[in-house]
Amino acid sequence: MTMGAMRRGIRAMAVCGLIATAAGRGGAAVIPNTVAIPDSAVLIDFNGTGLDWAYAGPVMPDAMGTGQIEAPSFRAAEGWRFATTAEWAQRPTWVDFIKPGSEGGLPIDYGANHDSYRYTSEYWSNYTYVDVNDAATGHLSNGLNLGDTTYTSEVWYVRTTAVSAVPEPASLAMLAAGGLSALAFARRRGADA
Repeated sequence: MTMGAMRRGIRAMAVCGLIATAAGRGGAAVIPNTVAIPDSAVLIDFNGTGLDWAYAGPVMPDAMGTGQIEAPSFRAAEGWRFATTAEWAQRPTWVDFIKPGSEGGLPIDYGANHDSYRYTSEYWSNYTYVDVNDAATGHLSNGLNLGDTTYTSEVWYVRTTAVSAVPEPASLAMLAAGGLSALAFARRRGADA
């Protein structure tokens, strides 16, 4: 392979990467919607109800501007949506988002420790924390029309429990690496032919 061909290949991969990043990023989420939320960050099949719950963030969708907290449609491919009235009645409490064996509890400031709490704010917004104190005192919403719908309410989204689990980020990285290896092998084999 010539040096020029290598440069063109690298440039093409860089452009594809930028396009994929821009397409998946949407709004202001720290983690693009092309990266699935891992099961370990949400409540799966909470109390056998067939519902998964995500602690999405510390304010209502678009409360502080467009994209501050995305609506569940941002991750509709994963099945996330606004809870119905019946589902909202079965919602967890803030305590359910404390990880077993952690030092979870009401934090002095904000819940910004993924070791203590299950929350997914980076998947929906540019926030990297949640305000557990607000959830504990009832400032909590489904993000649309249920609960305390003032702009500073904590937001929880729901989905019907999936049949298969979402792979952890490490698994996704291994799959991506395998795909790139296969692509490189196919290109090399095509060049040899």
